[in-house]
Amino acid sequence: MLAVVLSGGGARGAYEVGVWKALRKLKIKYQIVTGTSIGAINGFMMVQNDFYKCIKFWKKVNYNTLYDGFDQINNDQEMYLTYFSKLIDGGIDTSKIAKIIDDNYNPQKLYKSKINYGVVAYNLVEHKAIYATKDKIGKDELKQYILASATMFPFFKPTKINKDILIDGGYTDNLPINLAIDMGANEIIAIDLRAIGINQKIKNNNVNIIKIEPNNQLDSVFKFDEKAINHMIKLGYNDTLKKFNKYEGKIYTFKKGTIMKFNFRYKNKINNIKNIVGYDNDFDDDLIIKTIEYGLEMFNCDIEKIYDLKLVNKILLEKMEDVDEIEFDKFDINEIKKIFDDTIITKYIYLKIKKCDKINKIFSFFSKEVALAIYLNAVR
Repeated sequence: MLAVVLSGGGARGAYEVGVWKALRKLKIKYQIVTGTSIGAINGFMMVQNDFYKCIKFWKKVNYNTLYDGFDQINNDQEMYLTYFSKLIDGGIDTSKIAKIIDDNYNPQKLYKSKINYGVVAYNLVEHKAIYATKDKIGKDELKQYILASATMFPFFKPTKINKDILIDGGYTDNLPINLAIDMGANEIIAIDLRAIGINQKIKNNNVNIIKIEPNNQLDSVFKFDEKAINHMIKLGYNDTLKKFNKYEGKIYTFKKGTIMKFNFRYKNKINNIKNIVGYDNDFDDDLIIKTIEYGLEMFNCDIEKIYDLKLVNKILLEKMEDVDEIEFDKFDINEIKKIFDDTIITKYIYLKIKKCDKINKIFSFFSKEVALAIYLNAVR
């Protein structure tokens, strides 16, 4: 059986929605979902097959829909100060989060679904993990465990269930792979948001685990901001399709076949340039991707976009044309490193190669810039 395992990570849970969108596109069916914290909320909506309801929730979510007293948040500093000020009052009241769960929790759909579901919380009284699954507890109690799992202590008040005091499951098992294994999974797609929390050692190494995690730094777990959320949804979608070989790239995303097209069109030209300028490294597939991504990152290009080879070349060449030309003959290596940024160094090397000049030995210190300059001369 295939399980989807969703980690905790607050606002980063938007990334998991992007993963879910990609799994739907790939038509991947799963029989188990387990989740911790925000993963528990996303998880029960996955079991209910409420994708569009989940998207609607994330598109509308903000500080005011989640908490009281967050009316004046204009920047990250004010956000963090507001969170920490709530600690003095014993944490943020969870009534608004409880209402969000109530509005989206559909016990009829959840319990009729053939997909099993598990959630993790931590019992402060008994100091132990609590694992609740829909096949073993009732619908009302399960909803309480979801709330407990999704409220990060000490920023939020704990949840009381009978005599027990429960807090966020990230304190004991932030990526509940073992729970999925206990529920019968022999294949797992695990989404790790790389948030603070305890990850348990996997108990069964024979289980096939595909791990999806951000290739780029995500925003803060506390940042429920519309722009940040939309950005993380897109990154989750792109990273998942790259993981399943539908796209190429790591930091950036390229249409399938981009590298093959490059090798077909430009490999001979690259080799000729390398011989002329005295560059020894082989432009294998890995170096091509790293070089293209270095160029896009250097020019702060859109990380959400899906690129093809023609678009990449057009963007990089246009950006390079706008960079100032500076002669470095009077500078030593330390001065160049301190004074000039990557774009200006790359432009200098690019022009030297364009004139078929040998690259000065000093530029062996700038291997990324040299590779990009060779690439741009090959594709211009």
